[in-house]
Amino acid sequence: MKPIIGLTPSVQEDGTVSLLEAYSRAIEQAGGIPILLPYVKNSDTLDGYTDICDGFFFTGGVDVSPELYGEDKRKTCGNTQPLRDEMELYILEKALQLDKPILAVCRGVQILNVALGGSLYQDIPTEIKTDINHVQRESRFEPSHNVTIYKNTPFEQLIGKGEMIANSFHHQAIKALGNDLSVMAEADDGIIEAVYMKDKKYVRGYQWHPERLCFTNDDNKKIFREFIKAADNSRRTIND
Repeated sequence: MKPIIGLTPSVQEDGTVSLLEAYSRAIEQAGGIPILLPYVKNSDTLDGYTDICDGFFFTGGVDVSPELYGEDKRKTCGNTQPLRDEMELYILEKALQLDKPILAVCRGVQILNVALGGSLYQDIPTEIKTDINHVQRESRFEPSHNVTIYKNTPFEQLIGKGEMIANSFHHQAIKALGNDLSVMAEADDGIIEAVYMKDKKYVRGYQWHPERLCFTNDDNKKIFREFIKAADNSRRTIND
């Protein structure tokens, strides 16, 4: 059986959930079975999902609530979804405890960082000096800026080079790095673009949107293949 991947959705105030197609398509292409997690608050139900799923994909979306990292919400901060924050933080904690593979992109890497005690820039353009437009004007399926990959990191080992071009659709990013996270890549302006956890079997976070590029770009395709392989290995270990 293919590994089952739980995908976190956008959660509106009335509990309505939604997910852009590209996320599930990326998982399918890499060989996984994507399932959309419904919004629930019951811990026993959420524990059931962490048992069923072989890995978790924390997807992009609205801003993480600044209160979670000890800051007041500024006027430049965008919309937040406290219901989503609550559910994702619970699933993250359980998945980390169980050492289940985690892939986090855009908002996903931001909530991962906050869950581990880090903080975020609430609005990049008003908080740091940069010549990069992190909310690109190009198509969502096209790259727009350079990313430098750190040597001797899992990401360098994965794609075998020191730089690549990524797309960019975010106005928030990692500020203070969360506990136990290590940087794998950054943009030319110093914005952290990729992280991982050394003491876990597989936890990877990317600030860009590889699910938009993986259908035409081998570097981004490898991100999902690696994740699905890790989830499959986790499933086989548990079953054995």
